[in-house]
Amino acid sequence: MPTRPISSTVFCILIAAISAALAGCGSMQPPPPTPEQQAEQLEPMLAAAGFRMLPADTPERQKQLASLLPMQVLYYVGKTGKLHYYMADPSYCKCMYIGSEENYQQYEKMKLNQQFQAKEGEVSRENLEAIQMEDMDEQEEMFNPYGMSLAGPMGPAIYW
Repeated sequence: MPTRPISSTVFCILIAAISAALAGCGSMQPPPPTPEQQAEQLEPMLAAAGFRMLPADTPERQKQLASLLPMQVLYYVGKTGKLHYYMADPSYCKCMYIGSEENYQQYEKMKLNQQFQAKEGEVSRENLEAIQMEDMDEQEEMFNPYGMSLAGPMGPAIYW
């Protein structure tokens, strides 16, 4: 039975290692926020929008709070047909935020405004980077008396 040369085996192992490394890099994402981080972000906005905080200070309330989906703004229809919104926080403040339709609309406006400001900051940063790159290109062209880039057809630093 013929044996493979060592170089082809090493080549296959090298290809497998590179593939595994690239697959690992592609799946890297920032970790999801912890409940405390979510609470620090959501609770001030809910309070500013007019939601009321109800602490789970009795065993019955603690049991009810533990049975609800945490850190999600949800709603229920009351006996009179009105919508009531709530967010349960069983881990950080051990409380529930409750609000009306108007409070929820205010919260949504605040959330959209926050997202808009974040996006606007990102666009401003990208514009600044583009301007800086243009300035660097202009400086390079002004510095080079021969009109070619410093890495010309004969390699870098040919004019030095």
